[in-house]
Amino acid sequence: MHFGYANPKFKYKMGDQELQETEEEKYLGVYVNSSMKFGRQCAESVKKANRMIGIIKRDFTNFDRKVVLNLYKALVRPHLDYCVPVWKPYLRKDIQLLEGVQRRMTKIIHGMRNKTYEERLKELRLMTIEQRHLRQDMITFYNITQGRINMQVDNYVDILRESNTRGHNMKIRPSRVRLEVRRNSYFKRIWKAWNKLPQEAVTAQTLNKFKNSIADCGIFKGREDLLSR
Repeated sequence: MHFGYANPKFKYKMGDQELQETEEEKYLGVYVNSSMKFGRQCAESVKKANRMIGIIKRDFTNFDRKVVLNLYKALVRPHLDYCVPVWKPYLRKDIQLLEGVQRRMTKIIHGMRNKTYEERLKELRLMTIEQRHLRQDMITFYNITQGRINMQVDNYVDILRESNTRGHNMKIRPSRVRLEVRRNSYFKRIWKAWNKLPQEAVTAQTLNKFKNSIADCGIFKGREDLLSR
């Protein structure tokens, strides 16, 4: 697989066998293609999640709030969350496709069908999928800064450890990029949200304390218990 418009697309061999060029591959459950847009991954995730909703609607008769939310968080939403820091979509059509799963699931709860999506989220204390994925981006970067994920972050961003800046003293600045695929990559998309977090969040000693610290952050609007999985 070749990435980038200016890629010379060299041929490679393993022994005497020339390796076949491919435009898309599935690796550890994630579809990756040469454009890095992850449209296929979004579609496959939604397909699995919707299939599970169909099974729930067919096999269950009790659709009260507690039952449906437990089923949603255990059986449906994990399909939308799996490895999302890697493939989080940036095209609006893909974001709306993922959001449609939660729209559909919240409608089957007794008493929710005639309410707007925003009203359902507020009453059920849920984030939008887009907000939830942003939260997961923040958790991932926190784990990187704590050494829990082995990654040389200095290769992608500069950490500005300054005490005279507004906000916390671990703000980051990404390197400049030209290509669209790099503009929407992980480190390029998280830096503004990370820089808005409070000091007590980025210096939290444990992951649970970090989650508690960002729970009241305006980025997430306090819709969901951020300690829930």
